[in-house]
Amino acid sequence: MPSIYPGGTTFMDWFFDNQYVTLRWQNLYYPFTSAGDWQLASWLLRSRLSMAAIDDFLSLQLVKQLPISFRSAKELRLHTEMLPSSPRWKSHTLLPQVPTKRKPIIYYRDPLECLQSLLSHPLFTSHISFIP
Repeated sequence: MPSIYPGGTTFMDWFFDNQYVTLRWQNLYYPFTSAGDWQLASWLLRSRLSMAAIDDFLSLQLVKQLPISFRSAKELRLHTEMLPSSPRWKSHTLLPQVPTKRKPIIYYRDPLECLQSLLSHPLFTSHISFIP
C-alpha cells in the first residue's frame, strides 16, 4: 500500500504569508489599485510594446487622467516584480565541436520547479493525486 504524504507549501500559502499580505487583504489587486488598473497593466505587458512605447502611451494626456498606479514602464515593471512568479527561464550556451556563426543557446526551466509550481497551484488541488 503506497504512503500518502501531506502537501507542502501551496501557492496560496506563499501568497498569504509574505510582506504584502495586509495590503492584499485591503486590496485584492495589490500592487495595483483596482481591477481596471490590473487589466491595463496586464494588457501592456502582453502587448509586446517596448519600454519606450509604453512610456509614450502612458504620457498621453487621456491616459494621465486615469487613476492608475504606474506612470512609466519602469514603475509598471516594479509593480509586476512584486507579484508571484512562475519558474524562471534559464539558459546555457553550447560549445559546438564544429564552427558556427553563433553559439547555440538552450533555454529551459528547472523541471522540479515546474512540478512544484503545478502541484502547489490552487486550481489543481482537487484534480491532482501525487504519490512520490
